[in-house]
Amino acid sequence: MAKPLIVCRDLSIIYNKGKSNEFRALQNVNTDIYEGEYIILFGASGSGKSTLMYSIQGSLPPGDGTLLIRGDDIYSYPPSERVYFQRYVMGIIFQSFNLIGSLSVLDNVALPMIFCNADKQTRNRRAQSLLDRFGVGHVSHKIPSMLSGGQQQRVSVARSMVNDPKILLADEPTGNLDSISTQQVMDKIDEINTFDRRTIIMVSHNAAHLSYAHRVYYLKDGFIVREVVNPQRKQIKPVREGETIVTELEQLARLFPYDSVETLRVKSLVNFLTQDYTFDQIQRLEHAVAFFITGKVDRDAFINALVLPMERGGAEIPENVARDMAKRSEKLIEQSDDIRRFRAKKDNAGVFFSQHKLAERLRDHLQEVYRLKLSKDQDANLVELVADRVTGVIEQPEFNTRLMEGVRSKGLALSEGEADDMTRYFEKLIAQGVDVSYKS
Repeated sequence: MAKPLIVCRDLSIIYNKGKSNEFRALQNVNTDIYEGEYIILFGASGSGKSTLMYSIQGSLPPGDGTLLIRGDDIYSYPPSERVYFQRYVMGIIFQSFNLIGSLSVLDNVALPMIFCNADKQTRNRRAQSLLDRFGVGHVSHKIPSMLSGGQQQRVSVARSMVNDPKILLADEPTGNLDSISTQQVMDKIDEINTFDRRTIIMVSHNAAHLSYAHRVYYLKDGFIVREVVNPQRKQIKPVREGETIVTELEQLARLFPYDSVETLRVKSLVNFLTQDYTFDQIQRLEHAVAFFITGKVDRDAFINALVLPMERGGAEIPENVARDMAKRSEKLIEQSDDIRRFRAKKDNAGVFFSQHKLAERLRDHLQEVYRLKLSKDQDANLVELVADRVTGVIEQPEFNTRLMEGVRSKGLALSEGEADDMTRYFEKLIAQGVDVSYKS
């Protein structure tokens, strides 16, 4: 099995350790980053993103915990070896470009090679080749102030690659760029990951960047609060079966990247319950659902919160509709609790029931909701389908397709409409029961 390139274990970065003004910029961080991965450290300003990146770069030694790169503690290196590591293993792209204004573009890119004892001809040839590759070769004779922001950042990208590093760090590389330049720079960094097979670690607070990454670490107040796998990219980090099950919550996490898992579950359930209400009503409904999901209010209080007039703080939903919402929510939450408990303990020998038993319970629930009358073979196929989807063996499209396939093909022979309805409902159910955090 492949070993991780970068390993953090209970890593903390502490300023003024032991003093009255001690501050923990990072706390108990655990990561495994593999060679060739594109990782984004995502969060608001002050969340610890850059601190983690510069610790990996070799500039911020751990206050507590362990940081290993290629199996070595780089902070145990003597100064000369750490300089070698930073020169040949790491490349870095800064938000503010950090180009030297008195040097030409070509000399800016070639500069790091001077410290590698490369002769001028070799330096210039390598620098010009990279500038050509990143679309700024025609301005190599100019000084940086004569270039646009997007051009300067592409020069910065070229400089970061001049010593052919194995790991490329990017600290908010598009923070000072317009949308067109941002796209150009992001595409070039993606090219370096995809075609050069370089490991990328990018700091960002721009949710539009998340689709580039293999995995995203969400940081808040110095902690990694969750890790989300991008289902649209083939994963490099080894994962166990079912660990990367993709649900509606991953999609919501992209739309609402700063929201908690609990908030995303609320949005998922509210979307399930309503389609035709005003924005104000939906806000009131979300508030009521949040209390209902967490058990802070019972069924009657939930119904009352939905029925009350808007001026009294309610959502002003007809009572018969509110009662139906409560009934549907209760059933869905009850079944999702089974999934949550099962997945939380699925590696525990004392799990409260088996995978097959869970699938049977969910099968019974689907039969009740959709009033299904199944043959013995259909019944067995549904149990198998449910088990495969809950554990991540199959994804949503395959689940939907197999519902429509014939019984001999391990399907249920449902109509397209029936299959679509059941798939949508089942995805809501597992969205409530499967977290978007992935534990290593």
